[in-house]
Amino acid sequence: MDFSVSSEQLAWRTHVREFVRAQVLPRTDLDRCNCFPWDLYRAAFDAKLITAPLPSALGGGGKSLFEMLLAAEELGYGDLGVATSTLLLTLAAGPLLLFGSPAQRERWIRPLTEQLRFASFAWTEPAGSSMLHGRPAATTARPVPGGYVLNGVKSTISNASVASLFTVFARIEPGPVGLSCFVVPSDAPGVVTRAPYEKMGQRAGDTGELELREVFVAEDQLLGRPGQGQQIAVRSLCRSRVGICAMAVGVCRRARDLVIEYGHARTAGDGRALIEQQDYRLRIAQMEAEIETLRSLAWRAGWEVEHGDEGIKLASSAKLMGGSLAARITGEAVEMLGASGYLATGTAEKLMRDAKVLQIYEGAEAIQRMLIADTATRRSRVGG
Repeated sequence: MDFSVSSEQLAWRTHVREFVRAQVLPRTDLDRCNCFPWDLYRAAFDAKLITAPLPSALGGGGKSLFEMLLAAEELGYGDLGVATSTLLLTLAAGPLLLFGSPAQRERWIRPLTEQLRFASFAWTEPAGSSMLHGRPAATTARPVPGGYVLNGVKSTISNASVASLFTVFARIEPGPVGLSCFVVPSDAPGVVTRAPYEKMGQRAGDTGELELREVFVAEDQLLGRPGQGQQIAVRSLCRSRVGICAMAVGVCRRARDLVIEYGHARTAGDGRALIEQQDYRLRIAQMEAEIETLRSLAWRAGWEVEHGDEGIKLASSAKLMGGSLAARITGEAVEMLGASGYLATGTAEKLMRDAKVLQIYEGAEAIQRMLIADTATRRSRVGG
């Protein structure tokens, strides 16, 4: 067991950290304009952040999952909306990277590395995301000569309005309840994307709706086997859920830093700086201990996803704890900063709004608990 970080990995983390300091932290408009900052994402593409998780053989950065966790923490420190849209290829390209043929990866992945393009993971439907595990999907794929015709609506999809490529999960009809996964370019006839949603937080990231109206996809746009969609989704989501945990570490660090800076600048009633007050110091100590614990969980979960046998359980554990801790620590920062923490002119309340969705997207807390329970409650684990 080795927790050391190589010099190359440290250089990569420094590269992302410097990008965040130069390009993200000065942008006070990211939360207020409620628009997609294309200039910032072009800079992220030029800095090779967006394409980092794609294979070097296809023009990407070839970064490992652990290296992407280092990047996710730094981007989470800067802005969670930017982090979500920048890192989404880890999830959206996952089905292609994990289950696509060499020809499919060459056809669909390489263009993502040649110029700024986004991809999107089209899973959630208006009736809910978790329901796809237990009921027939409303999005259908009808077999026709040479391929399939897709119909349906996917809602609250990250990067939907800006994506050039979708990995779409649908039920082949007529057929079994199970899902299948298809690659769908955004310029295919019948593909309609709607204006992005107005959101509570993460406003610098895109979230929109996708509608498929008699969209033809050829047979070679099916990923894996028919009915293999749930397996494809679970494996792709494991990698991304660990990334959400790392993003949570980043936003918790940012909230902690705000509290420390405020404590040094603010004087308490006894004339001493707030940072010298015991209660204030102990609350910061608790934050510090929990941040270190969360980072350790993210790293362990990332190792399990890539090398171990408990990737699903550890990825869900990381997602569950990351979202919960981020929501609590950012909320506590608002409280500790007093009136300035509550005001919209400050940063703390933005962090709290941004962090809330970490508990929701890619499977709400109840879903993560169910996935963990599927492993934890097996009789064979007693005494293990």
